[in-house]
Amino acid sequence: MYRSRRRQRGQIVPITALAMIALIGGVALILEGGNAYAHQREAQNGSDAVANAGATVLAQFIGGTSKTDADVSASMNNVSNLNYLNDYDGYYTNVTGQWLTPGGATTASQGAAARVGDGSIPAGAQGVQAIGTQTFTTTFGRVIGLPQFTATADAISVAGALTGGIFLPVVFPVNIVNCDVNGDLGTGETNWQISNPDGVDADTNPDGQEYIVPLCKTGGGSFMILDLDGTMNNCADEVANPPAIQFADFPVTVQSDNGNNCAKQMVDEVNKKSGQVVLIPVCDGDCVTSGGSHATYHVIRVAAFYLDYMSDQNGGTNPACQGNGTTLKTIAGNGSSSCLAGWFVRYITSGPVGAGPVQGAGAIGIQLVK
Repeated sequence: MYRSRRRQRGQIVPITALAMIALIGGVALILEGGNAYAHQREAQNGSDAVANAGATVLAQFIGGTSKTDADVSASMNNVSNLNYLNDYDGYYTNVTGQWLTPGGATTASQGAAARVGDGSIPAGAQGVQAIGTQTFTTTFGRVIGLPQFTATADAISVAGALTGGIFLPVVFPVNIVNCDVNGDLGTGETNWQISNPDGVDADTNPDGQEYIVPLCKTGGGSFMILDLDGTMNNCADEVANPPAIQFADFPVTVQSDNGNNCAKQMVDEVNKKSGQVVLIPVCDGDCVTSGGSHATYHVIRVAAFYLDYMSDQNGGTNPACQGNGTTLKTIAGNGSSSCLAGWFVRYITSGPVGAGPVQGAGAIGIQLVK
């Protein structure tokens, strides 16, 4: 009897040991699972940042800045290190995120895709893919033979013509009509000089030509003020609290607001943005409408405008809208009672990207697509 009980107790010991190992293994899996999830998020955030870094250099390249594959690689390497990735693979893509060969053709084969750091930017490159990895050690996982894990994440960021953003509720026609309606179409979009960021001047304004853009009627009588939020005559609020607008692509038709009321309402709020880059929709010849009420504008792209000031006067010729003919030029004629003054600039920001080309003063967007 005594011997039988001792034998039973002896059998319980290995069973208990096995149960403890299973319990520890289960706890290890739960704890390491949470740890792995946290590192996966870090790897994803890091890959997103690396892809955005590469796309930002491509955006500068698209905007006319002298950039090379080495610049793309250096920017991505720097951000990879800052985000504690152990390594990443970079590939060039087009604006929709498809891989490109070194010759610029699309390919479905990763092995045939042009790699960042191989020496050249393929023709048509508007994006980069970053596949980042982060290796991390385990704590309890060692008990079950898993001393480390590797988290892998994939991101694609593209650069191109901006198709949305926080807009100032005005519109610039590609040929701005003179306010005294003498038939002068002014300086067309292709002749708008693009200013550079401030260089060695004492002020902080861009280096280049400052323009006065008249806020006046187009040939058909409509005023160049947009209704971006669907509520009429709240223009000051649209400037102070601008709605985020995203268009799938251009061209797009946008409703006008009551310009004569809006100009007076907007001045103070617009001038609070002095010294900032504002995004302004640009329309083509279809902006000329048949009347001033319920007009629409055919928006074709987004311009980036470094704002100096807005001025409005109740009729007559406004001296603040005349310029001096040299450092401050009017885009079209004289006679404007309302205007914006500032510089057209090449501007890169986060925002939705379309497939169209970047033209003139068009703003450039950076967008994660994966």
